[in-house]
Amino acid sequence: MSDDDPVLRAVDAVVVRVPDLDAGLAFYRDELGHELLWRHDAIGQAGLRLPDAESELVLAADVPPGPAWLVDAVEPAVERIVAAGGRVVSPPADVPVGRVAVVED
Repeated sequence: MSDDDPVLRAVDAVVVRVPDLDAGLAFYRDELGHELLWRHDAIGQAGLRLPDAESELVLAADVPPGPAWLVDAVEPAVERIVAAGGRVVSPPADVPVGRVAVVED
């Protein structure tokens, strides 16, 4: 990634906070018809298919709602965001599907 390339590539997921995974799945999967792609009880999250998009709907018991952005590489993206005036809320870390960091502008 060069300094001229945009940092944010696509919306990887939209996170929706739910009281617990079973309640969230009862609503989004059972009532609204979204297909369950994965469930990770240890972190309190589940991913559901958005049929007309490449991004997922992620139900989360303990994560604030919002978009999860896809970037080329987490560390360089965090460095550029910090250099631009953003701050790190949670440093880069491994997750079951890759690496993640939480930043804010």
